[in-house]
Amino acid sequence: MLLALAVATLAVWWALTLDWALGVRSMASLRRASAPVPDAWPSLSVVIPARDEVEALPRTLRTLLAQDLPGLEVVVVDDRSADGTGAVAAEAARDDGRVRVITVSELPHGWLGKTHALQRGAEVATGEWLLFTDADVRFAPGALRRSLAYAVDRRLDHMVVLPRLEARGVLLASFVAAFGLLFSVHTRPWRAGAQRSRASIGIGAFALLRAEAYRRAGGHAAIRLRPDDDLALGRLLKGAGFRQEAVFGADDVAVEWYPDLGSALRGLDKNAFAGLGYSTVRLGAVVLALLVTNVLPFVALPLAGGLTRGVYALVVTTVAFVYAYNARRLRHSPWLFVLHPVGVMLLVYAAVASAAKALRRGQIEWRGTRYLLDELRRGGRD
Repeated sequence: MLLALAVATLAVWWALTLDWALGVRSMASLRRASAPVPDAWPSLSVVIPARDEVEALPRTLRTLLAQDLPGLEVVVVDDRSADGTGAVAAEAARDDGRVRVITVSELPHGWLGKTHALQRGAEVATGEWLLFTDADVRFAPGALRRSLAYAVDRRLDHMVVLPRLEARGVLLASFVAAFGLLFSVHTRPWRAGAQRSRASIGIGAFALLRAEAYRRAGGHAAIRLRPDDDLALGRLLKGAGFRQEAVFGADDVAVEWYPDLGSALRGLDKNAFAGLGYSTVRLGAVVLALLVTNVLPFVALPLAGGLTRGVYALVVTTVAFVYAYNARRLRHSPWLFVLHPVGVMLLVYAAVASAAKALRRGQIEWRGTRYLLDELRRGGRD
């Protein structure tokens, strides 16, 4: 029985790895893309939703305002902050005319805080292109020029740049690496550009899109109750027939996703269950699949014997190959594969805890605001 399970696991890993490796190989790197400079730069509005981001926002604004891009506008949406975020944004606006500040004092019924802030920012933005990002993202010099030139050259409507996810500590690094790998296998960003594929992609750290496409697709009003708003926006645009593409950008965009492991686990409370469609059946299936294919091989390897041990050794070797192949593009250590089952177990815990809290309380709480689960289920369909 265990041998058959081992063989099936190996077959799954090899099939997924082949698709993943070929797909990742086909994706462009923003730094090496060398897109031609447009004849005339289109205007760009960067929209930053910020709630209680007084520590992170100044550094993000510095890296944005240092960008040498004509027609740049930065719209900071101060979303009910209580820590001085609004004052930081207001000071930046006084010092630099490219910065505009929108203040949200009350959240309307039927909206999530972030989707409402993004919608408000987009409504006042004047750019032909919009860049949705977060208040803790950092941009390398020239990142916006390279991104906009690539999107214009490729005639895209929506472009996602996969950032470098920075992590302090080995456990958090293993969590982030495992999440990145499973996220890419699930979303298949290399297929997002194929019009006949149902695959789509979205990243909260860097979503560049034509303002006209955003508005024609319905904007964030169409996904107002989606905690996984970045992925939902990608699906919305792809479903409306707009062209999208994902590129690697670890040299140009960086974000410390969470400062510590506890914050990371709590951070997934709001969207882990949402990403599974609020379905306990789907949650159970995903958890079982992850345990069998990603944790059991590492546990069984030293315990099994004969052919079964050999098959599981091939599974672990495949995981090591994937981490090594991914390390250069995402800037993490290839040796994190040793902790892959730990990272997956942490993700399983986060998903189960997210669902348990939501079901027990009948609501999801994020940054001091509570959202009823029944309302999210009804309004979160896209």
